[in-house]
Amino acid sequence: MNKLVAIVTPVLLIAGASTAHAQSISSAWTTYRAQQQGQQVPQAQPVSMVVSDDTSQTVAATAYAPVPAQPVQRQQIERPRGGFFVGAQAGAGWVFEDVDQRVLSLNAGYRWQAGDFAQVGIEVAASRLEDTAGRDYEIPSLNFASVGANARFNFGHDSAWFGIVRSGYWYAESDDWFGEGGYIDGGYVGAGIGVDINRHFNLQLMYTAYLYSNPYYYYDDGDRVNRADVLTLGGEVRF
Repeated sequence: MNKLVAIVTPVLLIAGASTAHAQSISSAWTTYRAQQQGQQVPQAQPVSMVVSDDTSQTVAATAYAPVPAQPVQRQQIERPRGGFFVGAQAGAGWVFEDVDQRVLSLNAGYRWQAGDFAQVGIEVAASRLEDTAGRDYEIPSLNFASVGANARFNFGHDSAWFGIVRSGYWYAESDDWFGEGGYIDGGYVGAGIGVDINRHFNLQLMYTAYLYSNPYYYYDDGDRVNRADVLTLGGEVRF
């Protein structure tokens, strides 16, 4: 029996050492892969293996249980929520066809969350069309203000892109070509596209049409509906 023990014992020691070595390599590889994926690696717990025979001789080998792979956690993008917003825009406007006027605008308002992808709210804005020369005459500046609705629609949970629409009432005061003051008013509608840079800031490209009724002094057909076009690029801060 002692001869059998003398033969079996070295074989068991070699097998146990090989197993421990293989499992230690597997554990190291699992740890490396988990660290590459940004996961926390739990410490491996030692497991004791005992082998005995009739002579009460015991051989113990220590191995390490393999660490189960952790599932990769998908990072969730924090979506914008309803709240106050303030924006600034600059671009070009066209009251007269083919005559560009620089436009500057500020707006502010509040939007409420309306489902997973939409926010709706109200806004007020103040804008200015700078004076310019065109068609051999001076085109005066135009200051105008507006109040209306503002809504944005995200293109999915994981998309930073969104669409935006706006509409409402606007009012303007301006000097005419004879230096006399006057005012016009009407409605506006707009649409655009934007991208969220982070939770509190985005960029927007916006087109807005301002509709108004204007008398034609040289014709006896009353007022006509006209349109001024504005194209702006701006930023918005959300709180």
